[in-house]
Amino acid sequence: MTITLGILSLILSLISAMYLQIPTFILAVGYRWAHNYPIKRLIFRIAALITFLLFIYTDPKLWIILSFGIPFTLFWIFSTFNANPNVFISLNEHLIIKQKDSIYPDDTEMLGYLDGTGEAICYPIYEMVMPRHLLNDIFCDKPIAVTFCAGCRSTMIYNPVIDGQRLTFDVLAVYRRNMIIMDNQTGTVWQQATGEAMYGKLKGKQLEYYPYQQTTLKEWKLEHPNTYIAKESDKVRKSFMPKSRLMKMLKITETMIPPGKADLTGLSAREKIWGLEINGKSKAYPISELKKIEEITDNLGGVEIEIHYNPKNNIIHGVISTTNEQLKFQNHWWFGWKEFHPETEIWKGK
Repeated sequence: MTITLGILSLILSLISAMYLQIPTFILAVGYRWAHNYPIKRLIFRIAALITFLLFIYTDPKLWIILSFGIPFTLFWIFSTFNANPNVFISLNEHLIIKQKDSIYPDDTEMLGYLDGTGEAICYPIYEMVMPRHLLNDIFCDKPIAVTFCAGCRSTMIYNPVIDGQRLTFDVLAVYRRNMIIMDNQTGTVWQQATGEAMYGKLKGKQLEYYPYQQTTLKEWKLEHPNTYIAKESDKVRKSFMPKSRLMKMLKITETMIPPGKADLTGLSAREKIWGLEINGKSKAYPISELKKIEEITDNLGGVEIEIHYNPKNNIIHGVISTTNEQLKFQNHWWFGWKEFHPETEIWKGK
């Protein structure tokens, strides 16, 4: 009984410590696991503590107490603060400074967004977007949610207003090879790569997707010379992991592919692609193929489209041929795109 209680206390404390990381590797736990996670994790922490006290009550020898007690204490303490919102500190508009003078070198990789009024802003990817993952910003009086999953390099910008309510988001976990996020207003769990509410009060709702570009600061400024350039305020609260160490930790994403549901055949796992979806049909445009042909006429979902790609700056533009409506491309690694577009076509240059 003593050993059984000791082992059980370790298991419960380990689950508590790694609560939000478990869905990354055990897909069966599902979205429900992360929903209302503080309360659920608290239950595991209390159960772990009660089980450990029962273990002590059986009066084991000192060496047995130490054998179980030391790892239990480490896991239990770690469980008090190990949560992705404490690692990836999401920023709001009050913590994002917008200015037209740049503090970044010209070759800084930027995420560029063009407002409907013609105003432009860009966010530095490695200095700001990647280490934060979520920017709950307002630009030109319009809320936007800038999201980035370092695990699959999926970049998405959303309209965070649902049914007239502006939502702000925090990082929850990785699920199906992609980040899942939680809104602070309703606690709903959302899939970052699709913008769909997967579990909670707003389940089934869909965030509107905004187009963007990923290029260097120099190239973005050539297209938009009056662009605003974002930087972090020095008032951002500290993560328990310094940004420099966090970026080193994220290097693991360059070698690890979390479990998922989709077969990844077709391209190499980390092939960079621009993805497009029309009328329920999707197609991946590998950057390696796009470099071969800059002007493309294609058909997707029964719609004739025209695409222009500039290999020098990675800027892509496209329209529906008949209406001139702007196409909304998404930048991903192949495995991030394929996970949620399992029937995707792959475009190849001639």
